[in-house]
Amino acid sequence: MFLVDYWLWMAMPLAVCAILAIWIDVRFIIVAMMVLFIIMPMVLALLYFYYGFSPEARWSIMEKTVTLDENGITLDFTDERMKKHAIHWDDVHYIIEKDDAVMLMLRGGRRYTCLMLPASVVNPDVAQLLRQFVSQTH
Repeated sequence: MFLVDYWLWMAMPLAVCAILAIWIDVRFIIVAMMVLFIIMPMVLALLYFYYGFSPEARWSIMEKTVTLDENGITLDFTDERMKKHAIHWDDVHYIIEKDDAVMLMLRGGRRYTCLMLPASVVNPDVAQLLRQFVSQTH
């Protein structure tokens, strides 16, 4: 989702280096290759760690029991070190249904915050209930 939103900002330095290579000097191709093979992977690795270590990503992979009600979603973890977390329906921005997971995109400080539930545990009745509680589905 990040790449779909920001592909232009990732392609622009390469395009600028290509234009400079044509107009000024061919050595800008080397600069473009350094940007492509060194700087871009480092930026993507930082984004991976930023979103991969978020609390919501941890909630998605931990063993838990999920309860749906009128107020929202309650996550009750089997690990005694984790406390219950309640996600109100107002905090769910929209729902993305994939073949193997249902992603609940959450509002919050980060733009790409999502809670993933495996599709094997979300039957069609629960998916319909989720769509009913969340005003906008995607």
